[in-house]
Amino acid sequence: MRLSRYPGLLTRCLDRFLTFIEAGAVSAQCAFHRLSVAPVAVTLAAGIFSSAAHAQATTVEIGFAAPLSGNSANFGKDMQMGVQLALDEVNAGQFVIDGKPVKFELEVQDDQSDPRIAVQAAQHLADEKVAAVIGHFNSGNTLAAIPVYKRAGIPLIVPCSSNPTITHQGFDLLYRPYGTDFTVAESAAHYAVETLKAKRIAVVDDRTTFGQGIADEFEKGVRAAGGTVVTHEYTTDTAVDFRAILTSIKSDRADLVFFGGLSNQGALFVKQARQLAFDGQLMAGPTFANQHFLQLTGDAAQGMIGIEQGAPLAQLDSGRAFLKKFHDKYGTDPIGFAGYAYNATLVVINGMKLANSSDPAVFGPAISKLSFDGILGPISFDKNGDLNDAKVTLYKAGANSWGAVATVSAK
Repeated sequence: MRLSRYPGLLTRCLDRFLTFIEAGAVSAQCAFHRLSVAPVAVTLAAGIFSSAAHAQATTVEIGFAAPLSGNSANFGKDMQMGVQLALDEVNAGQFVIDGKPVKFELEVQDDQSDPRIAVQAAQHLADEKVAAVIGHFNSGNTLAAIPVYKRAGIPLIVPCSSNPTITHQGFDLLYRPYGTDFTVAESAAHYAVETLKAKRIAVVDDRTTFGQGIADEFEKGVRAAGGTVVTHEYTTDTAVDFRAILTSIKSDRADLVFFGGLSNQGALFVKQARQLAFDGQLMAGPTFANQHFLQLTGDAAQGMIGIEQGAPLAQLDSGRAFLKKFHDKYGTDPIGFAGYAYNATLVVINGMKLANSSDPAVFGPAISKLSFDGILGPISFDKNGDLNDAKVTLYKAGANSWGAVATVSAK
């Protein structure tokens, strides 16, 4: 039978076919068999049914904000790769919420390490009605953007901004699966005084929210451990010449210098310190203990102490699995923050799974009840949204790599 010769019959057939689909009574192929339709029509109908089933998948957008241009772009891109890896894995596993398949997409914003741009990026993500945001990298940017997310009711998962005040802004949907400046600085201070036996300690910070915050916490930790801070010097996050500061530190006969800032700038500080024949101990917080920093400094970094959040990935089964998946996908190794961003993404996914909802108002509060194993260890949150039992690892720079010295729980 040729349906083109019987337009009325064609209309009735299609009406009955759509009725069968909507009712879920039979498959598309069976529907046409009941109507004795030619095989070519069955092929067409199966294609329509397949498209309809695919269209039923709900798209959930996750926001991401970090520096993707400028001096810290390498860290931001590293984080983005970690988030995308996690979402790709979840999508491949056919994630289901409330009985319906879900596909996650990433909405990316470059905050340029500038608090003003961070506010604009946050507003864009709020306007896009993303379900949650993973960001930012710089503590100053995170603090600037928090009010936007708070007004919009969008959960904010902070992968690596470490200023302690971030989780004290009265925002109940903010969670940080990462330690704070206090956890790093306290451990570094005790190590400097008790293990390295430093007698005269100098502190330098770049006056950013992160740099000043970690330097101030380190200084307080040194004094609490019974050590002596002989000077606290200040620079900016755009400075490239530290010779005057280093000359002053040498005149104060400091035997250890703690640098509060990011590693791209810190590399210049370290190289100039060795060029001026400062032979004391050098120490710094997060962003230093990675291969990229050693490539920037060469031999100048040897013997330096770097402190990072969490246990070493390479020493954990889950960490080694992550490193392999990352390398298989991107053909390179993470710089240092991809793992934290991956963990932050798991917080969102597990929150939705626990609440059986992608509605921020529903799964956001549920995150506070989470307890699961991330790639760096257990993840659960205290009343402020900070990570319970945060750990830090102290590393020592060798000729071509960093070696873990000790991993300790935050004091």
